Amino acid sequence: MSFIDDALAKFIDEGNPNCAIHDPDPEPFLFKLEGSDHLGDGIYEILANHQRTAEWKHRDLAAELLRWAVIFNEELGLGVSEIALRVDWLSCFRLGHFRSGHNGFGLKGEIAINERYLHQREPWQVLGTILHELLHAWQEEHGKPGKPPYHNKQFRNKALKYGLFIDEDGVTQYLPESTFKELLKRYGVQMPAQAPATQRRKGNSKLKKWSCACKVNVRVAIADFKARCLKCNDLFKRAD
Repeated sequence: MSFIDDALAKFIDEGNPNCAIHDPDPEPFLFKLEGSDHLGDGIYEILANHQRTAEWKHRDLAAELLRWAVIFNEELGLGVSEIALRVDWLSCFRLGHFRSGHNGFGLKGEIAINERYLHQREPWQVLGTILHELLHAWQEEHGKPGKPPYHNKQFRNKALKYGLFIDEDGVTQYLPESTFKELLKRYGVQMPAQAPATQRRKGNSKLKKWSCACKVNVRVAIADFKARCLKCNDLFKRAD
């Protein structure tokens, strides 16, 4: 059993979180990746040391996710310099996220892992989400991010290089033989030969997707939604 298995097991023992629960005391885990010459090294280092030593429920897990973020960054040569990594309650629709620019604390490159779904996921899946979001950080710093939902051709080609097949909506599939799988194996984390796709969480939303001929998508809660796209003049039709 790897360290991340132990860390996740400690979280699982805390119970099964409900999607409707709101955590009143989110605890972010932030760090400064080695080799950066950006200003702000002091605050990143102080926060990282605090999160490594404070008595909080995700200390071991956060430390392990940080370790893997550094492994991915160094082994894959991503060159990501500033990251704010946190384990927190996010929207029911997300397994994780990358926040472009600065967060509310003025820190760059926020990566978050959704706490509410950790108990349902295998260690390799959590690490797949970490790499997915790190690739967003790489593109923010070294590439050209696209428009929402931000999985443009450059991003998808970069991910495919490491064995993550990601579509435009962010759904992630894993190639049976890949750099990602070999890297996990080298550090003692196993993943199945045929890994299932990581789907976006649908939650309990009543919003349904409607699309027109030019692929403009809208989400509404009206069952008999009737509207016409001003761009292609086509009526919107149910897409899911």
